[in-house]
Amino acid sequence: MTLSALLKERAVSTPKKTCIRFGNRRLSYSEIDSIVSLVSGGLNTLGLKAEERAAILIENSPEYIISYFAILRAGGIAVPVNTFLTPVEISYILKDSGARILIYDSRFISQVNEIKGSMPDLEAVSFDDIPQRLSESHDDNSEKTAVLLYTSGTTGFPKGVMLTHGNLISNAGACMKVMHLSGRDRILLFLPLFHSFSFTVCVILPIYAGANIVLLRSVKPFSGVIKSIFRDRITFFVAIPAVYNILSKKRIPLFLKYILKLLINIKVCVSGAAALPEDTLKAFEDRFKLPLIEGYGLTEAAPVVSVNPPDGIRKPSSVGPPLPGIDVKVIGEDGESLPAGNIGELLVRGPNVMKGYFNNSEETETVLRDGWLYTGDMAKIDEDGYIYIVDRKKDLIVASGMNIYPGEIENVIIKHPSVEESAMVGIPCRNGEEVPVLFIKERNDAMLDEKEIRGYMEGKIAPFKKPRRIIFVDDFPRTATGKIKKADLKKYNI
Repeated sequence: MTLSALLKERAVSTPKKTCIRFGNRRLSYSEIDSIVSLVSGGLNTLGLKAEERAAILIENSPEYIISYFAILRAGGIAVPVNTFLTPVEISYILKDSGARILIYDSRFISQVNEIKGSMPDLEAVSFDDIPQRLSESHDDNSEKTAVLLYTSGTTGFPKGVMLTHGNLISNAGACMKVMHLSGRDRILLFLPLFHSFSFTVCVILPIYAGANIVLLRSVKPFSGVIKSIFRDRITFFVAIPAVYNILSKKRIPLFLKYILKLLINIKVCVSGAAALPEDTLKAFEDRFKLPLIEGYGLTEAAPVVSVNPPDGIRKPSSVGPPLPGIDVKVIGEDGESLPAGNIGELLVRGPNVMKGYFNNSEETETVLRDGWLYTGDMAKIDEDGYIYIVDRKKDLIVASGMNIYPGEIENVIIKHPSVEESAMVGIPCRNGEEVPVLFIKERNDAMLDEKEIRGYMEGKIAPFKKPRRIIFVDDFPRTATGKIKKADLKKYNI
């Protein structure tokens, strides 16, 4: 099955059921499917042919989801563009992908005009100006590439991850088996639609299940998120760690806590896109008495690899066992599989693993070998098959010949009551060595100094793992989904 066929099937089986609620707009599955068919014909009229790429530069809205499915139905490949990028960064993605068409909304007119100056052959069209003409579906092969998702580029130029229809649908199906999503559920979507985590879990998964997507423009203002939870009787809440961190600390009057308990319909909360600190998980669950489950994934795996089961054993600090149909293992430096409890590079195999990087066979051959995806994440797997992410392999710091995994240190420091966030990186110095540097963001009104942090580390962190420098910052450079951009920290002049 293809994604277009999945939507069509849902439109036939539950035509009047609401697919998307966006403010006061309610669009049924049959309405969404009909508009997709009209827009896909319009894209063909504009010259989009099979296998050609069409990019999307649109804020969270029904038009984004319609554009995505219309591109697929027209036989093309969707290229979601991070809306927080500069025109120069967007141009790189458009040129690298060979995008034939760019669909945008009014917010991005100035950026589009700047981009067109360097790309005169690009057909840039606002969603409202796409001609509407009915067309037949062209995407009839689940092994065809459906989407090119560009990685954040924290280690160099962004790479286009080729995910097939089969990759995405298999991942949604496996998620549904674990999450038990059904047509009665209502899922809140406020994360950026261009992100692989939000689109698979908050769009493809609910369409697969026949559920209702409650779509918000963004997480801001946060009062809109809270209002929607009650107004729309949300049952499935998906967010990133930063959101759960805010919720776990936000002051709530006693009477409101009682009302929350009575009125909230949420069955489960899911955290993804970045590591969830154990303290945040505990504080959130203690406050709201709701299960918060953490998963793990990467764009190259469409993206979900594992999740702590909401109705099974949930292990703190673990990202759970792999989804059904997905195999994982940990290997050492020699490439041999390691026994339970040993740290090595995590490998993933399954129907969700990408086709490869677009026009980049060298990088593809580096990460796809013998059917396994080399994730670049350092992890261990316990005897029950639960995965524990230790750190990024590329974040590994080598100081005086010793391997230091920043995640270990960060997990200790975050437990200090005055620390809001921390990040440790290795900054190269003149002698070729890496200097471990710890960056700390304090909680509001905290009065921390280096002496206190070093005292806190005593007995908790081995001497060779301790940072040589500690730097306090007001905030961190971040990606669109709130991840700390460690590559930017490595540029810090020490």
